[in-house]
Amino acid sequence: MIPVPVGATAELVVVVTPEMTVRFGELGPVHPVYATYRMAEHFEEAGRKLLLRSLEPGEAAIGRSLSVEHLAPAWVGDMVQVTAECVELRGNRLTCACRAVAADGRELGHGSTVQVVLPQQALDDRLRRP
Repeated sequence: MIPVPVGATAELVVVVTPEMTVRFGELGPVHPVYATYRMAEHFEEAGRKLLLRSLEPGEAAIGRSLSVEHLAPAWVGDMVQVTAECVELRGNRLTCACRAVAADGRELGHGSTVQVVLPQQALDDRLRRP
């Protein structure tokens, strides 16, 4: 892996769609706002976007941990900017601080992700169903 410098960032811009609102399989629609689990997905995607620049041939990465604190709502049609910033690279683990901000500047949430870089073959072996 090419080292990711502390402070490096990647951004993801999304527009909240009806599919990104709070809906549970068994319970159905709950709230017509940006779901926490979608914010988590976008934090992971932004972090992966940052990491992909540094993977070398034969390397792969997998998520290890994720945290999200959802602070404010966003509604269908709202634009959300998600940023992942490298705060630590220790060995083969990349830790990113993540933040979601609405177009009007409101902080919607923050959290962190940790991804682990492995040889592609090692990851394939781990993911093979027994």
